Amino acid sequence: MELQDRDLEILKFCLEQKFATLLQIGKMFFPESRDIFHRPVKRVCELVNEGLLKSEQLRVCEKKLYVTTKAGVKLLKQKGLDQGLQAAGGLDTRTLEHDETVTEVRIIFDRLLGLSQWTPERILKQKAVRAKVPDGLVKYHAWNFAVEVERTLKNKSYYEKIFNSDYTRQDGIYGILYIMNSESDMKWLMNEAKDTQGVFFTTLQDLDCMPYGKAPF
Repeated sequence: MELQDRDLEILKFCLEQKFATLLQIGKMFFPESRDIFHRPVKRVCELVNEGLLKSEQLRVCEKKLYVTTKAGVKLLKQKGLDQGLQAAGGLDTRTLEHDETVTEVRIIFDRLLGLSQWTPERILKQKAVRAKVPDGLVKYHAWNFAVEVERTLKNKSYYEKIFNSDYTRQDGIYGILYIMNSESDMKWLMNEAKDTQGVFFTTLQDLDCMPYGKAPF
């Protein structure tokens, strides 16, 4: 198999995000394909056959999840693309839906909004092992925004701690974008944030409908 730059980007993407579905790989790397599955599945199968990707299908999930293998990480390291990351261990079923949604958000920023400078949680965690880190950092013009995907609301004290801290000013973070699962959850959290500076809100549905080049900041 003759590896292409796109193959390396697929391996890097799956490594950074822990895993990706075939549909996500198709949307991210084969947007020009009329059939969102035909070309991606052919290339992904070749990467699996080469031992660079592996597919996992967990009991709680009917989808196949594609994970970069140790051999894939070794190849990325040779190309200087691994960013110090190791192959993901066993996937955590407790955060599976959340992690998949975070990857979906990254794709929306990149492919629909034109904001491709994304730093994933795995890389942020390397720099701050014990500190709280966001689900990702996205760069908009000269500013970094922490992205938090909230599929379900946490308790009131959790958010109070964040809104009363210097979280939005650490490591050059300009603000926090909360991506909510519903309008009602968003209104509740907006009320909790009140006049806190540098906190922005949207829903996943609204984010998906924004015009190219715009951002919810």
